Amino acid sequence: MLEFRKIDKKDLAAMRPYLGTSSRICTKAIGVMYMWSGYFGTEIAFYDGGLLVKDTLFGGDLFMTPRGKNAVEGLRLLEEYERQKGGDLVFNSVDDEDLALLSSRYPAIELKSYRDYSDYLYLASDLAEYKGKKYHGQKNHKNRFLKEYPGYEFLPFGKEDLPEVYAFLEQHKALAPRSKEELIEYDCCVRLLDAMDELDLLTAMIRVEGKIIGISVGEVLNDTLIIHIEKAFPSYSGVYPTICSLFAERYGKGLTYVNREDDAGDEGLRTSKMQYKPVMLLEKRMAVCHLSKRLCLPTVFTERLVVDAFAGSDMADYAALATDEGRNRFWGYDYKLDLGGDKPDAAHFEKVLTEDEARGVCYCRKIMDKSGAFVGEAVLYNFRVDGSAELGLRVTEKMTNKGYGREAYKAVADAALELLPRLHARCFKQNEPSRKMILAAGFKQVREDDEMYYFVREE
Repeated sequence: MLEFRKIDKKDLAAMRPYLGTSSRICTKAIGVMYMWSGYFGTEIAFYDGGLLVKDTLFGGDLFMTPRGKNAVEGLRLLEEYERQKGGDLVFNSVDDEDLALLSSRYPAIELKSYRDYSDYLYLASDLAEYKGKKYHGQKNHKNRFLKEYPGYEFLPFGKEDLPEVYAFLEQHKALAPRSKEELIEYDCCVRLLDAMDELDLLTAMIRVEGKIIGISVGEVLNDTLIIHIEKAFPSYSGVYPTICSLFAERYGKGLTYVNREDDAGDEGLRTSKMQYKPVMLLEKRMAVCHLSKRLCLPTVFTERLVVDAFAGSDMADYAALATDEGRNRFWGYDYKLDLGGDKPDAAHFEKVLTEDEARGVCYCRKIMDKSGAFVGEAVLYNFRVDGSAELGLRVTEKMTNKGYGREAYKAVADAALELLPRLHARCFKQNEPSRKMILAAGFKQVREDDEMYYFVREE
């Protein structure tokens, strides 16, 4: 089994050859990786021809796609690692290059993205020059600073300046009450600067009358200048637009973009970063990768219901359920995502069900009462590396409040666990009937996030 370990300064030289990428996402930069490694629980493992990077976030492992020439072997090793741990195979900071690699191996990929973690991307020339009406405010603030402090100095700093830089950071930290996350960020700044000899950092400080009043630190990733640290004393009016512009002017020459990283959901930071007019928000996409599995699901009988394979004659009923917006507000998937130019008719849904089952990524089964009336569907999908899957269920409006959902869900779970090592389930927090149905089927709640509860059942 892979043995991951924490990143140390001495690892940085060995890591660097594997980190070539066409990405502009800040977390692909080695400086960001090392700076925040304590907070994200970042660990690394080398293998023949490559490097694996793992964070511990949101209650599980999040990997960077394997770095190096032998990415396929890296994926195989990660699959084995998560199979033994029983976790999901999840990749973070997924760009288009990563997605192409993952799509070539995994038949079903669930992509997630969070606005709070999107990077702000700007044209380097915009920040260096502040041209045009859209930068009228920033240019005025910069000009006022230059007028008020004509003797200012803008110059790089080195290792010999670190004691004074650390003193500046301590003074800055003491300016106002700080949240836990903000205090952690100051520790991360020190961690980054402590590795100055091992990293290709670009640094600058502004001095007024010999005193440091602002610093900025970054590095270059492809055609992009990544800003890791930008802090200044706000009592010096205009210092932030000034240091932002001067840093871009000095280090952005020959580059296309400046990445000022994300706002972590902080409203003040969001307002500030938007005022500098980003040309793009870069998503740090999360990809949950699911495998395929060949299953021969039996027909399931309960006291009142039959759960069996769909036939062509069932597709009108299925299409009506799948397009019922009211019934599906808690389904977690919008059928329109797969429509393309197709119409949401019975033929479309029959095609999707047939193709998904042929690929072994999703098994949908109709639920009927003993008279043959259509009740709803049960679905097994999201197959994990440990062979487990997720179980979902929905019923028509007409068949609600009869206990059919609870009856069918438990029966299908019992049958599926004859074939699979465990089952997963989830539901939106607002969907209390679904939570009760899942618990009644013998599942245990294992975690939650802002939107959902998550459950597992094992035999």
